[in-house]
Amino acid sequence: MDRDRALAAALVGILLVPATAGCSRLFGCAPSPPEDITVSDLAGAYAGDDGASIELREDGQFSANDVPGLKGGPNEGTWSLDLASKTSEDMRLGEVQMWISGDRDEPWLYRFDGDPDNCDLVEFHRDR
Repeated sequence: MDRDRALAAALVGILLVPATAGCSRLFGCAPSPPEDITVSDLAGAYAGDDGASIELREDGQFSANDVPGLKGGPNEGTWSLDLASKTSEDMRLGEVQMWISGDRDEPWLYRFDGDPDNCDLVEFHRDR
C-alpha cells in the first residue's frame, strides 16, 4: 500500500509541476494587470531602460523602436488589450506578447527576456 501511495504522489508531482512551471505569475515574479484598466488608461509613451520606446494611441495604433521581439525599427502597427485572453499575455503589440502591471494611473508594460521561468523582465515605464 505504501508503494502505491508513493507512486501516486510521484505521478501527481510529474503532472502538476509542468502545468505551473510556465506560469510566472503563480511564482510572483510577473506582476498582474489592474483588472479595470482600459485602452484609454494605457495610451501614452513608454520607455525601456535600454533606449527602447513604445507609443500606444487610443485608436489602437502604436509606434515603437528597439522593442525586443519586433524586427528593427521604427515599427508601426496595431495593438490590442485582452485581459480575458485564453493565452497568457495581457496585450499584443503587433504580433508581440506584452504584459501590464502598475495601476490605472501609472501602468507599465513588460516582456520576458528569454524563458518566463527565469523571471527576467524587460520593463517599459510611462514617460513623464
